[in-house]
Amino acid sequence: MSKINDTKYNEGMQHVKLAEKYMKTSLFKWQPDRDSAISEYQKAATDFRNAKAIDKAKDTYIHVAELQQQMNSTFHAAKSYEQAGLLCKENKEWDEACHLMTMAAQMFQEHGTPDTAALTLDKAGKMMEQVKPGRAIDLYIRACDVAEIEDRPRNCAEFIGKAARLLINSQRYEEAINALQRELEYYLAAESYDKMKKVIMGQVLVHLTRDDYVAADLCFKNSLSLPEFGSSEEAGALEDLLTAYDEGDDDKGKATLNLPLFKYLDNAFAKLAKGLVMPTGLGGKAGDNKGIVIEDGEFDGDDLC
Repeated sequence: MSKINDTKYNEGMQHVKLAEKYMKTSLFKWQPDRDSAISEYQKAATDFRNAKAIDKAKDTYIHVAELQQQMNSTFHAAKSYEQAGLLCKENKEWDEACHLMTMAAQMFQEHGTPDTAALTLDKAGKMMEQVKPGRAIDLYIRACDVAEIEDRPRNCAEFIGKAARLLINSQRYEEAINALQRELEYYLAAESYDKMKKVIMGQVLVHLTRDDYVAADLCFKNSLSLPEFGSSEEAGALEDLLTAYDEGDDDKGKATLNLPLFKYLDNAFAKLAKGLVMPTGLGGKAGDNKGIVIEDGEFDGDDLC
């Protein structure tokens, strides 16, 4: 833990004393001066944060948010809760961070700024990915739902796509398939056909990882009528992969999965490709039923985090 900077901390306490003075009432002052108090508390929170007094800064931001709520300043209260949530990360208070960020997002939405709400949920999701991936999944799905209100299909696709890849990493394949279908539909609506093609590849890989060739083949055939996909390089590669899988042709499967199209997919998809096993088909060429091995040093999918 970083040592607290006494000078900055003391400056913060001076602002707190001023804020408390503004909040006091008297015979000639019937109402507290909340505006001035909020200004001083905000200065105090900044000083506490700079002093590395994280708990004190967080509590001060929460107090500011409560005062802003009393003044019906919903947007600014949400910003203060968000700041408090971000500070929780430094102390690894993950549950409180998630609670405060979710509260902030709800208030942004109530204020009529769902785009800001979705971005706040996205920030919370990124914060939780490594420590609580299940919570991150829920946050990304909620961000997608909020973005849908604003009719922003690209944003929706981005958020639900993050959830889908975490679901894949968690081996929650059934849920991942549903999330990927939503992602595909959003990219289709946004006319982002190149990204749509990659999602289709991911869908087929998830089905094959579950050893469900019928679903993989149906997914592929249903996608052939989508814009720019049927005659694409991705469609040709998937057709070769499905043929190899159906015939149990280990050599053809290995050659197909070693194509750059598969190796340079998103990290979650590339891992599926790397671990995919060709079943031994009747009269097929798979000898040992071993997993497909992608050459060392060539796997370079984009990291999820």
